[in-house]
Amino acid sequence: MRENARVNDDAKLLMTIPGIDCYLASLISSFIGDVNRFPSDDHLASFFGIVPTSRDSADVKRRGKMTKDGSSIARWTLSVIVDTVTQHNPPIKDYYQSVKKRTDSGKLAHVSTMRKLTRMLYHMLKTREHWRWENTLLTERKLARLQLGGGDVS
Repeated sequence: MRENARVNDDAKLLMTIPGIDCYLASLISSFIGDVNRFPSDDHLASFFGIVPTSRDSADVKRRGKMTKDGSSIARWTLSVIVDTVTQHNPPIKDYYQSVKKRTDSGKLAHVSTMRKLTRMLYHMLKTREHWRWENTLLTERKLARLQLGGGDVS
């Protein structure tokens, strides 16, 4: 994983997110692959299986739980990313808390945050922009340790 992160520009870009080390970055970038194969962030979310099921009939539209299509390991990785990013990024934590308060459901808030982060990851990989709330000193330390082969810094 560490070697993959050393040579993978997408993994290095994802490591600009506080809380994401070379392992999570390598894992999620290996699932996504070339982001250009997804026409939109909705397609990426569908790939992960975090879109609602649809049971439509005539004019009645019913949305249910997430489809869970795709790799369960990829969804688990995205879930771990939500947990760590929520700890290190106050704006994401605020979003999670607002959804939790509005829906009175921690599970729904977690899935909504997964969806939001999927949009953000898609945008980062598509435009090659760093994380909006990047801690540049932390990113430099992570990349330096990655090159040296030392322990991880989240």
